[in-house]
Amino acid sequence: MPLVLHSRGGALGEPAADDWDFITYARAGRFSFWDGGGSSAFWRPLPHQIYYGLISPLLPAHAWVVPVVHGAMLVVIALLIFRAARLRLPDGWAAAVATFPLFAEAARMALQWPCLSVELSFLLFTALALHEAAFDRLPTALLALLAALLSKEVAVVTALALPWLPRASAAPGAGARRAIASARLRWIAATAVVTLVWAAAYIVIRRAHGYHLPHGFETERATIGMPWPVRYGWAVANASRVAFSLPVEHARLAPVAIGTLALLLGAAAWTYARDDAARRRLAALAPVAIAGVVWFATTLAPLVVVYPMWMPHRALVASLGLGLALVVVLGAARPALIAALVVARLALFAASPALPARVTMSAPETGAFLDAVKLARLQRLMRDTRLALAARFPALPHGARVAMLHPPISTEYAFGGSQAIDVWYRDPTLRWARYDDLRIHPDWTPAAVVDFEANETPQIRFVAPEAMRHYIAGEALTVRDDWDACLRAMARADSAQADSGARAFVSRVAGRRAFALLRLGRSNEAEREALRSLALWSDCSDARFTLASSFAVAGRHREANLELDTLFSLYPNDRSGRALRDTIAAWERRGR
Repeated sequence: MPLVLHSRGGALGEPAADDWDFITYARAGRFSFWDGGGSSAFWRPLPHQIYYGLISPLLPAHAWVVPVVHGAMLVVIALLIFRAARLRLPDGWAAAVATFPLFAEAARMALQWPCLSVELSFLLFTALALHEAAFDRLPTALLALLAALLSKEVAVVTALALPWLPRASAAPGAGARRAIASARLRWIAATAVVTLVWAAAYIVIRRAHGYHLPHGFETERATIGMPWPVRYGWAVANASRVAFSLPVEHARLAPVAIGTLALLLGAAAWTYARDDAARRRLAALAPVAIAGVVWFATTLAPLVVVYPMWMPHRALVASLGLGLALVVVLGAARPALIAALVVARLALFAASPALPARVTMSAPETGAFLDAVKLARLQRLMRDTRLALAARFPALPHGARVAMLHPPISTEYAFGGSQAIDVWYRDPTLRWARYDDLRIHPDWTPAAVVDFEANETPQIRFVAPEAMRHYIAGEALTVRDDWDACLRAMARADSAQADSGARAFVSRVAGRRAFALLRLGRSNEAEREALRSLALWSDCSDARFTLASSFAVAGRHREANLELDTLFSLYPNDRSGRALRDTIAAWERRGR
């Protein structure tokens, strides 16, 4: 329930980014168990081919299915962990261990995103394999292990752990050690066979298809140039933060979390120093705590290959080991310390940022490439754009282009090229176009022009294609210094644009008009139009440049430079602005 409540407000289940690869593959009807299922990096047939094959027909119209299915998987995972842990731990302790994959940002991401079926299926089948091994059920444990391996490569750690688990059927007495050793050898041989067969198939399939890690990690200097211990330390530190719902950067509650954990561990240490019974309890359960530490350490080792791109969900499985170790160390001292740990983690989780109700122009800086809040921002943009397009254009012509203006910063990858609009309209001939595409191809007439407005409601607005065509034509007229014709083109763009809520576009038109007025020597009118443009949308470069130029010509150099400072903060590579700043500097040297 805490996980569900803290996930309210997000566009849960809305496909974004990597989802499009798998949905497009599933809908193409070319199913094969022996390829990436849409991935160009991994062979993970259970979450890629099987999961998306089942769920893709429901997406995105019935995105609610995703949090329902993922939530059910998390419940089953928690129950399996609880049942396995209670074989060696009291029920309350086992329940506390089972909360570690639940009260965390990683779990919130898992509830949000279809793509995290990878993590959930891996954790589900790992929990099942550990559960079956704990009850000494070799055949079902091996099947679960194979399913975990077919979900994610890190399940190799699961294979290494299974033979060493204490069995519910193990009984003390004569010959017990020999029986345990014999059973362990049988488990080692069986898990080795399953793992080696999977590994051989994985290598063959990956080489046959030429798969490689995304983002160039295998050749990226930032990754391969960094020493392995540094990358491993990065993974351990970040995973530790994630277990307590802390961001990598700007974690205002980090001192509270560190102080609370230090206080709990200090209380446990004080108890061990004074209480023989507590020390005996810890000694008896030390192997369990050590197993937790080993699990935490080994499941994080593969993350060294994705340095420095951190995403919290990668620590979801590792948190289980950290939770096991902490619960044993605190509980052996005083069980009340476990309750305090659970309450502290729950409070930190509740204090983590809520999922945003609106799409912001830029994402918050948290140190993660993608986390729950950033993911919610992408999903809301996907949902708002999809619904706005469907309401305005229930159908689009075959081969149509849809332009996207002013997308929020660092969101374009969420559309998957043109895959999103292909999936929305079930038409692979549809294409997204950028503003630069329209400039390069003025003959293109987009079927729709979508405009993102950060401060409007709704945030997705539409620009009339005819208005866009006149605006693009006005740019060509500025190159020819035909300023009167440019003013006429801007007037036609204004008259063609019915939706005044597309403030960024209306501002651009006003900004270009201001620049044309300035070049015609009508400085007062130019300043007024530039100020009107900036009142509509403060990021308009033409309006900023016009004001700076007007101030410079009037000898108001300080005001001109302030406008240029703002321009460069928005557009660092603006060449016209740089040239104007050089001109102002030259005038100042000559005393003008």
